[in-house]
Amino acid sequence: MTGDEVSAGTEAAPGWELTGTDRERYVERMFDGIAKPYDRLNRVISLGRDRRWRAVAVEMSGVRAGDNVADVGCGTGDLAFDFARAVGESGRVVGLDLSPGMLQVATAKHAASDVPWLSLHRANAAATGLPDAWADVVGMGWVLRNVGDRAPVYKEIQRILRPGGRFVCIDMSRPGNPVSRLGNWMYRHLAMPVLARFSGGDRSAYRYLASSTDHFPDGPDLAAELAQAGFKDVTWRSLMLGSLAVHVATTAPVAGMGRA
Repeated sequence: MTGDEVSAGTEAAPGWELTGTDRERYVERMFDGIAKPYDRLNRVISLGRDRRWRAVAVEMSGVRAGDNVADVGCGTGDLAFDFARAVGESGRVVGLDLSPGMLQVATAKHAASDVPWLSLHRANAAATGLPDAWADVVGMGWVLRNVGDRAPVYKEIQRILRPGGRFVCIDMSRPGNPVSRLGNWMYRHLAMPVLARFSGGDRSAYRYLASSTDHFPDGPDLAAELAQAGFKDVTWRSLMLGSLAVHVATTAPVAGMGRA
C-alpha cells in the first residue's frame, strides 16, 4: 500500500485543493496564524535538520560573492539570511513574501542581524516587482507547493533571472520505496500535527502541509515539470530518504554571452 492509497481513504485538510487567488488567500491567512511559532515548529517537525537542508540548497545554487539573489516566499527569512551571508556585502538579497505576519518576524530578525544588504518586501510569487534579468539566483524554500498556479510563477522566475541564472527550490517530496513512502505518509499525517499541537502551533496548518505534499509532484516529476516550463539543465537531489528534494535549474543563456 502506498502513501497516496492511504491518503485517498483519509479526510484531507482543507486548502490544498484550492487554486489561483483562493489558494493564495488561504495560504496567507494560514502563515499569518503560525508566524510567531514557525521557527520553533520547524526545528521540532524537521527533527532539527532544517538548517542543514537550507545549507544544501544554498550550496547547490552555486551562489557567489557579489550575486543578486531573490528569495521568493522568504517566510521568516532563514534562507534569505543564508543567501545574504553567501553573497557578502558586495551582493544583494531581496526577500519577498505574501504573508505580513511572516515578514514581521523576518523584519525583527533582520533588525538584529549583521546583513544590511538584505531587504524584505511583500509581494506575490507571480509578480515580484523586481527588474528584468536582475537576479543571479532565485531561491524558494518550501514555497512552490503552496502556489495556486505554478505556471505564472515559473514565467516570473525566468523573467527576473539573468540569462544563465539559477533557480533553486527545496520542498517536500515522497520516497519512491513503498515502505519508506508509507512511513513518510504516517509521519506527515499522524505525527506532525500532534507535534505541532504540543509545540504551540496550529494543528490544521500541518494537516494542510501533509495533504498538499500528497498532491505535489515528487522529485522526478517536478524535474520534468521544470523542464517543460522552459528551464534548462534541471538537476535534483533527494534528502531524508526522499522526503524532501532540492531542484536546481537555469535559464537559457544568450548565445555567445558568458559570465564575467
